[in-house]
Amino acid sequence: MHTVGIIGSNGMVGQKMQAELTKIKRPFDLKLFGRHDEIPALDIAILCTDNPVSRKLAPELKNRVKFIVDMSSEFRMTAGVPLVIPEINPHAITKQTPLIASPNCTTTGLVMSLAPLKPFYHFKEIFFCSYQAISGGGKKLLDDFNTPGSYYEKNCVPLIGSLLDNGHTSEELKGLYESRKILEIPDLKVYCHTVRVGVENCHSLGITVKLDKKADLEQIKNLWNQFPNLTYREKVITPKEASGKETTFICRLRQDVEEENVIHYFVTFDNLLKGAAMNGRQIVDLLLERFI
Repeated sequence: MHTVGIIGSNGMVGQKMQAELTKIKRPFDLKLFGRHDEIPALDIAILCTDNPVSRKLAPELKNRVKFIVDMSSEFRMTAGVPLVIPEINPHAITKQTPLIASPNCTTTGLVMSLAPLKPFYHFKEIFFCSYQAISGGGKKLLDDFNTPGSYYEKNCVPLIGSLLDNGHTSEELKGLYESRKILEIPDLKVYCHTVRVGVENCHSLGITVKLDKKADLEQIKNLWNQFPNLTYREKVITPKEASGKETTFICRLRQDVEEENVIHYFVTFDNLLKGAAMNGRQIVDLLLERFI
C-alpha cells in the first residue's frame, strides 16, 4: 500500500488537507504527523508547514520520501523545483523532481484565469488588486479577526506579508514571479497590489489584462468555461457563494471603454481549497497516478 503523510496535520491547511485527501479514489495509507515528529519512510510527504520548518525538513526527508509536496513559499522560486497547478502545468512534474511546490493562493486565482487565454492571446500587461480573506493569514489571524476590536474588523489593510526595501510586499512579488514561473512566460508584466479585507474566507481579485489584439469576449467566456475547475458567470458572484467550492469563479468581464484590447474582470475562489489544500490534493493524486 502506498503511503502519504501530512506533516503539520493539526494546522488550518493540514486539517483541510486531510479532508481533501479523502476525495482521492486510488488506495493509499494516510499517516499524520506534527511538525516535530519523527517521519518514517513514505511515498509522498505533504509539508503543511511554515517556511523555516519546510526548509529544515525537506533535506532531511529526501532519502526517506519519494516525493515531497511543499505548501509553504520556501521553494517556489528555487530552480529545478516545479511550481505546479495541475490544471495548468502538470508536465512540470517528472521522476526527476522529487520536491514540488504548491503556489501562493492569490497567484493561483490569477493564473487560473490567464492560462486558458494563453494559446490565443499574448499578455502585454496585467494589473490586479487583491481582496484577500482573513483565513489566508492562518489560524492566528482568524482568531484575531474574531476578537472584538480587531484591526481587521470592518477594515481593508493594504499590507500582506513583509514590507521590502523597494516598497513592495513579499505577497505582491509572489504575484509577479510565481505567475511567470507557472505560465512559463519569463518576461510577463504583472502589476500587483494586495489588500487584506474583513472577509473570513475566499480571496478575490479585480484584474485588468492588456492583450496583443482585440478581445473577443464570447471566445474568452467559452475558454474559461471549458477549462477544468473554472467557471464564468454573467451574474455577480462573491466570496459568500464561492466558499467551500472547488471552482474558481469569474464574473463581470467587460472590454475597456477606450482600448479594445484591454479587458477587466473579477475572480473569487476558496483560498483554503484551490488556493491551498485542493491544489495539494490534486498534486498528490497526479503523483499516485503517474509516478508511484
